[in-house]
Amino acid sequence: MARRSPASASLGDARIRQIRFAIMAFVGLTTTLVGAAILSTAGPEQDWDRLCGVVYVVIAAFCFLTCSLTRTRLTRTSELMMLGTAYGGTAGVVITSKPDTALLAGVAALTLVVFLPGIAIRTRGRSGIVHIVTISFVYIASVVARLLMREDETGTQFGDIAIKLLVPPTAFWLQWLMARALNQRIMEALEESERSRSALAVSNQLLELTNRSLEAARIDAERARDGAESANRAKSAFLANMSHELRTPLNSVIGYTEMIIEEAREDRQRPISGVLPDLRNIVLSAKHLLGLIGGVLDLSKIEAGRMELVHEQFALDEFVNEVEQTILPAVRRRNNQLHVKCDGDIGWIVTDRGKLKQVLLNLLGNAAKFTSEGQIFLRVRREAARLVFEVRDTGIGIDPSKLNLIFEKFTQIDATSTRRYEGAGLGLAITRELCAMMGATIDVASAIGNGTTFTVVLPLTPTLPERAAA
Repeated sequence: MARRSPASASLGDARIRQIRFAIMAFVGLTTTLVGAAILSTAGPEQDWDRLCGVVYVVIAAFCFLTCSLTRTRLTRTSELMMLGTAYGGTAGVVITSKPDTALLAGVAALTLVVFLPGIAIRTRGRSGIVHIVTISFVYIASVVARLLMREDETGTQFGDIAIKLLVPPTAFWLQWLMARALNQRIMEALEESERSRSALAVSNQLLELTNRSLEAARIDAERARDGAESANRAKSAFLANMSHELRTPLNSVIGYTEMIIEEAREDRQRPISGVLPDLRNIVLSAKHLLGLIGGVLDLSKIEAGRMELVHEQFALDEFVNEVEQTILPAVRRRNNQLHVKCDGDIGWIVTDRGKLKQVLLNLLGNAAKFTSEGQIFLRVRREAARLVFEVRDTGIGIDPSKLNLIFEKFTQIDATSTRRYEGAGLGLAITRELCAMMGATIDVASAIGNGTTFTVVLPLTPTLPERAAA
């Protein structure tokens, strides 16, 4: 529903007080001067002139009293005082003044009453018409009282009486209509200004929303660009590391094979036992190469969603013993000691045996690689409906500020060409993905020089993998 426009333009309280004070002060000074002039020139027999001067002085007194009330919070009282001064002053001046000042009294009433409502006096509804009707009645009643009370007016012609009775009220109504039309034009201008301001506010809001959208799009684009650049750098580093890792075992396979061929050509009678060490190195290099290629393939399967779980039930003590025997050679290669502990009867579990073994071998293999002449611990314990695997070492440790990077794909803590430890940076990334597939969680705690602890929490019953559940 459209909002209804106000009947007239309104000013603020402070501005109304200022206008009211200025009008009444001006009228008060004027009437004081006029009253003083009349009293000073009135003769002993000019009773009506002296009375007219007194009326002007009384009007001035009420004007100054209204000025005083304007300075207080008695707003309504000061308005009534203004109107009373206008009505009483009009009646007093019309009755007591000379005949040639009758129209002047009407103009005074016009100034005080017609223009005051809506400007120096707040009006509501049809109160403006009420003021016009009231001042017209006061003026006509004053003219009639003058004709009845003053003997010097008995010879006044009917035409003069009609002029005195009709001209000022007619002027009152014409001026009021003009003021109303002017007020309507002001209101139309105010409404148009309000509509323009509202449209401008809406435009500003739309512009602000557009700017916010552009800023958000810019930030998203920058984040996407930074992510793409980071991924490109990680993949570039991965390819460089992977090429190095692949060349190393391939060079070993080629080198040892060429050595065996040369030895066989030079000494065809040499027994096979003489080249067994070289053959063992070839097998180790081939297994290393196979492991690297297997890691890349596993990650590709996981990302493509083609890695499947094969659940089976098996005894945990036998499984832990199998993991221990598998990782023991790698642990002893750097003169480390492996300590395996199972708390109580850990019983059976239903999960993918191969994936769980790969997770534990990855963690134990990392512990063996980054620990020299130290201790490596594997602890298995049951907590309610879940199984906890804890792999701890006394190795070099990891900077806590870089712990969030070790599970990222194609990322290594030390990716420089002078790094001491080999690896493609896929082991922990694959480990985390496998844990997620089995419904397990993996956490890490570490500090430089104090070793590293990985904790895997696995539910005893199979759960949907996070990738599938999503």
